[in-house]
Amino acid sequence: MRNQIIDSRQIAAFAALVRHRSFTRAAEDLFLTQSAVSHAIKSLEGEIGCRLFERSGRNLSLTRAGEQFHQRTEKILSEMRAARVEIENLSSAPHGQLCVGVSPLACQYLMPRVLKEFKASHPKCNVLLEPGNRDSFLDLLHSHKIDFALTIEGPRTDDITFDQVFEDELRFFVSPQHAWGQMNRVPRTCFGQETIVIPDRSSQTFKLIEEYFRREKISAQNLVAPGSIDAAKQLVKAGFGVGVFAPWQIVTETSQGELVAVPLTAKKLTRKWFVAHLKGRELIKIEEEFIKRCKTALEMLGAAVACWILLPLPV
Repeated sequence: MRNQIIDSRQIAAFAALVRHRSFTRAAEDLFLTQSAVSHAIKSLEGEIGCRLFERSGRNLSLTRAGEQFHQRTEKILSEMRAARVEIENLSSAPHGQLCVGVSPLACQYLMPRVLKEFKASHPKCNVLLEPGNRDSFLDLLHSHKIDFALTIEGPRTDDITFDQVFEDELRFFVSPQHAWGQMNRVPRTCFGQETIVIPDRSSQTFKLIEEYFRREKISAQNLVAPGSIDAAKQLVKAGFGVGVFAPWQIVTETSQGELVAVPLTAKKLTRKWFVAHLKGRELIKIEEEFIKRCKTALEMLGAAVACWILLPLPV
């Protein structure tokens, strides 16, 4: 069975011979010996099973198969030259380019802080943000369309490395006029009659919240997910249920007194954030720097938000 992949050196020798119609000049063009070019053409014809050139004395002309093969090789060489230029441009850039997968919420609330920290030390690095969710990020990593993703915890896979960079807490918030806002502690039994507002049902956070209710044996029968955090905030501010948010998502609302935190008798609801990338893929320096900045910026965010929370956490 013939090798279905044609050696690029054979293609280069063929193209040079088509241009010059001379083994000597083709060899000079490629900085090879004449015998090397002749051997490459002979091997190529042997592998594809037909003659590509008609030889009449010193004259060379393409056969019908050679003409057809020439059309293909021109496209192949054009693509190879374009790929080389793109890679050279990328590698010669002072700080390169990164493509990072981020959820819409992370893009809105976390990435501005991360990018500010990162751009301060790498102003010429081009950072592309690819929106999506955890499942789509794993597909994009496998297809090499993103370098890594900032995502929250979830099921692990053997071919993806997850490096933890941040941990936050999801808390329950209500309007000041809500009955829960007047309680020192909210017992678990109150959840059965209350509407719980969670921004997005399709997110991994929603799954974490459901698991939290199961683990803590909290009966939450009515979960509402309007599809965006802004819509969820408006519902909770209007007194329609209890919202589940990370404090860094509602700093404005809590500082203005529009939402207040609810102390529960249950345990904390924590969430871990990871940078995910393909296992076995060696990170380049600029990628390691970006991950380091993610960790630093998000830790600073967590420390700052801790100072803004007015109610103490339950023990």
